[in-house]
Amino acid sequence: MKVVLIGYGSIGRRHVNNLISLGINEITLFRRKKKGNHHGINEINNIDQILEVNPDFVIVSNPTALHYKYLKFLIKSKLNILCEKPLLNKPSELVSLNRLLKDYDGIARIAFNLRHHPCIVKVKEIIKKSLLGRLHSARFFVGQYLPDWKPKTNHLENYSAKSSLGGGVIFDLVHEIDIAEYLINKPKDKVYSIARKISNVTIDSEDIAEIIYNTSENVLVNIHLDYLYRGYSRNFYIGGSKCNLYCDLFNNSITIKGEKNQLIESYNFKDFQINDMYIDLLNDYINIIKKKDSVSILSSFNENQSVMETCFKIKKNQV
Repeated sequence: MKVVLIGYGSIGRRHVNNLISLGINEITLFRRKKKGNHHGINEINNIDQILEVNPDFVIVSNPTALHYKYLKFLIKSKLNILCEKPLLNKPSELVSLNRLLKDYDGIARIAFNLRHHPCIVKVKEIIKKSLLGRLHSARFFVGQYLPDWKPKTNHLENYSAKSSLGGGVIFDLVHEIDIAEYLINKPKDKVYSIARKISNVTIDSEDIAEIIYNTSENVLVNIHLDYLYRGYSRNFYIGGSKCNLYCDLFNNSITIKGEKNQLIESYNFKDFQINDMYIDLLNDYINIIKKKDSVSILSSFNENQSVMETCFKIKKNQV
C-alpha cells in the first residue's frame, strides 16, 4: 500500500513507525518545508504532488487549525482519508465540509485511538449486553498537567497552548466527548458548559472545562477536562439500575459493583501498551479499505457531526 502523511509531529512520527512495523514502506511525507527524516522517507511540499503519488490513503496529522485546508483538497480529489482528532477547528468549516461530502465516495475516518483501548472495547460490550441495567448517569474525567506532556519541550510553544492552532482542552481532550457519545449517546438538546483559562499553563486557550448534558434515554452525562491535574488521571463511572461500573484508563482496569458495594466483576488489562491502540486503529482502517464492508469502530466524518457540534457549542459559550 502507498500512504501519504500530512504533518510529521509526534503523532505523525508514531504513525510512520507503526506503518513500517505493519510492512507498509511506500510512505511519502507532505511537509511545508522539506527537513529530512531518520527513515529516509521521500518528502514533498506541493499539495498537487499527492495526486502524483496516487496513495491508497492519506493520514492527516497536522495541527487542527490546518485540517480543513487539506481535507478540502483530499475530499475533492476523492482520496481515502484517516484524519487525526478533532476533525475541524471552526463551525464554518463543518458547514463547508458537509457540502463537500455530498459528492465524496472515498473512505474517511477519524483516528480516535481511545476507542481501541481494551477497556473501552470491553465496556462497550458490557453496555450492549445490558449487564448494568438501565443506565442513569455517567461521569468522564481526564486531567493531566500540560507542562508534563512533553517535558523536553516548552509547553507554551506547543499547539495545545494556542487557541489559533486548535489548542485548549475542548479540542485537545475531545476523546472524552467522543467516548461519552460512543458508550452512552449524544446530547438530546442543550449542552451546558463552563470552559475557561484559569492558569498560566496556556497562552490563550482554555485549560479547564465542565460539560453536562442529557441523552434521549435520559442518561445524565458529565465530562470534565483539564490541563491542571498534577500527575495524570483518566477514568469514568457509569451508573445503572443493576450495578455501577468504574473504569480507570490509567491503570487499564474495570470494576463492576452492585448492592452494598459488592464486587460483581473486574477486569485488568496488564499487558496493554499505549501503542497497541494506534496499531489497532491502523489495522481497522486498512481492513475497511481492503474489504470495504469490514465492520469498524472508527468514526466516519458524518458520524462525528455531533461531537464537533458539541465542541463548537462549548467554545461559543466560553466564559
